[in-house]
Amino acid sequence: MTRRATWTQKCFSYGGLVAGLASLLGASVLAPLTAQAAVSSAESGVASLATQPSALNETALGKSGSGESALDESAIAPPVSNHLVAQAPIAQAADVQVFERPSYVNTCRNSGTSTLAVYTSTGQTTVVRQLQPYTRITLTGVLGDGVAQIREPAVGWVRSATLLSNCDAGPPPTDPVGQCYQVTQPELVVRSAPYGTILSSVLRGDRIYGTNPVQRQTTGDGRIWQRVYYRGTTTLGWVAETGTSGIGVNFVRCP
Repeated sequence: MTRRATWTQKCFSYGGLVAGLASLLGASVLAPLTAQAAVSSAESGVASLATQPSALNETALGKSGSGESALDESAIAPPVSNHLVAQAPIAQAADVQVFERPSYVNTCRNSGTSTLAVYTSTGQTTVVRQLQPYTRITLTGVLGDGVAQIREPAVGWVRSATLLSNCDAGPPPTDPVGQCYQVTQPELVVRSAPYGTILSSVLRGDRIYGTNPVQRQTTGDGRIWQRVYYRGTTTLGWVAETGTSGIGVNFVRCP
């Protein structure tokens, strides 16, 4: 078969021909042609090397002896996603159904035997105030499941389970109950304070008990009031000990 000479072969043949002629004609005549042929041969060799992979190229690319790339693509960490990592939803407090009970509007209650927290909402997460035991509170009439809204002494929501219906309930006396008295008037009104809200009343012959120590107040009209326990020794209220100007008595010491 007839083989076509490659460009490299042609270049080397041309260079040899020129060299032969140079020996016959003289180096001074053909020196430029010889140099040009050498440059052409060198350029052709470089082009041939560039078209075929070589050991030098493999080394430059990081090839290992086993044929695997030293820069293993599997070892490269995957790109970090620009998306935020999904988080579990934060649990939200369930809504509380509330309603208004007109008969409870502006009615009073007692905070009970322990400290009572007042919350900003029915969710009972943020406390705005702590009420001391046996604090008198006023309802707005708005109620929920286990909660009630109050407007005094602070606006907010409280747990209703521990509220006392006796607005003026107080702690049992730490000391022995004070003096025992017996009512002498047909009816004696019990109030939340001197001339305050009417809480109840006691009748002639009923027994009431003073505090220890005695708590008395005198109003502008000269009437003397005393804070007493009525209905036993756990409920406190104020009763008029005398009439106006301190005249008369409404109860006497128990016989």
